[in-house]
Amino acid sequence: MKILERTITLTGGRNGSLKTETSGLELKMAMPVEMGGKVVPGATNPEELFALGYAACFSSSLEYLLKSERLRYKEIKVVAKTSLINNEATGFHFELDVALKVVGIEEAILSPYIEKAKAFCPFSKAIKGNVEVRFSTLA
Repeated sequence: MKILERTITLTGGRNGSLKTETSGLELKMAMPVEMGGKVVPGATNPEELFALGYAACFSSSLEYLLKSERLRYKEIKVVAKTSLINNEATGFHFELDVALKVVGIEEAILSPYIEKAKAFCPFSKAIKGNVEVRFSTLA
């Protein structure tokens, strides 16, 4: 079994900063305006990072499956939108809308690979049963 580990350090919470150990990527964090935060140019938040992580992981999984079947394509585009829902009875939870397009593969051929990628993607496995994920295709 191969294990890929990555470490990030977050200092200061929602209005702090984070740094990745491997790549040295540094990001500023800022609470979203909708939650009482201020606009901080170049800053991100957990909601954006969740969408980013899911989009990257899902597209990577889809790419892996397509390449393993030697299906040729030009580009994979994934747009992920995270919604943070505040339910007074149960607290906060995520919902995720994922729109995608694979240039060079017809939708009828692509559709089963999307289903396979949902079952293959580590992010999908991690959130299964906890986050409603809706898929659609980009025009």
